[in-house]
Amino acid sequence: MRRVKEIKVRPFSSRQEYELMLDYFYMADDPFLRGMGVDRLKLPERNKWLDALLADHEKPDGERDRFYLLWIFRGQRVGHSSINNIVVGDEAFIHLHLWNSQLRRAGLGTEFVRRSASFYFERFNLQKLVCEPWAENPAPNRVLEKLGFVFVRRYRTIPGVIAFEQVVNRYELRRPD
Repeated sequence: MRRVKEIKVRPFSSRQEYELMLDYFYMADDPFLRGMGVDRLKLPERNKWLDALLADHEKPDGERDRFYLLWIFRGQRVGHSSINNIVVGDEAFIHLHLWNSQLRRAGLGTEFVRRSASFYFERFNLQKLVCEPWAENPAPNRVLEKLGFVFVRRYRTIPGVIAFEQVVNRYELRRPD
């Protein structure tokens, strides 16, 4: 597939890339944010969030709160993945966001997540990736199932600091042998 060759995944490397990620959240309309389980009122003040991201970026892998990968398609920055709750050598929680709405439902997300998962397994020597998307958001649930993430359970929680209380589906992917 030609489009797969036009996909690249790499770590964030500049302030501008973190700003693009923040734009994705701050410039989204309320229905879109709600659709992915985010409460706009829980978004931190932008400059404080950016300062925290940049400070975390400078830390060694074993001390980072979160690690970000940029998704590039045909030379354009179109989304990101991140991991948090990182336990090097064990597990982390993966997150996935395709910024460019025209590219959604085109099958690209699956390849971006596949490459991101491979990167995280290798870089952090992870044995397991966990993902807990909102149960009512079909896109990430579909992507995870396509990639072999195993459904573990459905439960109610507040899955992150910018999320509202919701029912999530917990998926896990073990490191390939």
